[in-house]
Amino acid sequence: MELWQIIVALIQGLVEWLPISSEGQVVLFLYNFTPVPSEEIIALVVWLHLGTALAVIARYPRVIFDIVLLKDKKLFRLLLVATLSTAITAVPLYFFLKNNLAPVHGELLNVLVGVLLLVTAIVLYLPTRTKEEDIDADTEREVENQEATTTGLVQGLAVLPGLSRSGVTISALLMQRIDKESAMKFSFLMSVPAVLAILLLEVITGSTLPASVGTLDLIIIEGIVFVTGLLSMEFLLRLARRISFWKLCLVLAVIAILFGVPALIP
Repeated sequence: MELWQIIVALIQGLVEWLPISSEGQVVLFLYNFTPVPSEEIIALVVWLHLGTALAVIARYPRVIFDIVLLKDKKLFRLLLVATLSTAITAVPLYFFLKNNLAPVHGELLNVLVGVLLLVTAIVLYLPTRTKEEDIDADTEREVENQEATTTGLVQGLAVLPGLSRSGVTISALLMQRIDKESAMKFSFLMSVPAVLAILLLEVITGSTLPASVGTLDLIIIEGIVFVTGLLSMEFLLRLARRISFWKLCLVLAVIAILFGVPALIP
């Protein structure tokens, strides 16, 4: 097992739940610092999400159990609606990226990631403009079909490297007046069927595991992602109310764009 494989696993696990796009950071690292061919990057990024999906299952075992056995029919319905909505935006973007990411020069890819990180920072900033005292507690709502549909469509856009899945989904829920705790929990749960669906799509379309990573190495990588993803999830749940993630996202966006400036110079 190589050092870069451990590093990429740590990036995925530690950053997945932070609203700073684990996919964007992983793509940047893989493209600039590893021997992974550009045409394999998206497939590897998709498989890395399996570890964090398993972390959600481990964090909410009883909730997942109730969903699978249809004991919580409402949550099952909401996640189904969100997943189908995600497919509407995610599937076309996914195939577009698989077919068009390879020709993109490294510097231009950095600019793309930086711009998308800027979008994430803006989306994360919007809910902070409303002061807590201006929000009437009676206006807070539970997640229903409308909120699940909207958030699912937004989640699909996060296939784009640099656009934070957790960031945009949590922000979308908050802007629809879903309370913060419910928004975070639903965002975490939404990721599981979305990841499993995209992996199933990989298998159905005949895509193989990235040749640059051996099967045993991939299993170890998923294990690292699982453990670090579980730890980072707990960390986020405890500290989310104290940290302005949009500011960190903004800094990363500026760095990524500056890193890609040479591609814009004739």
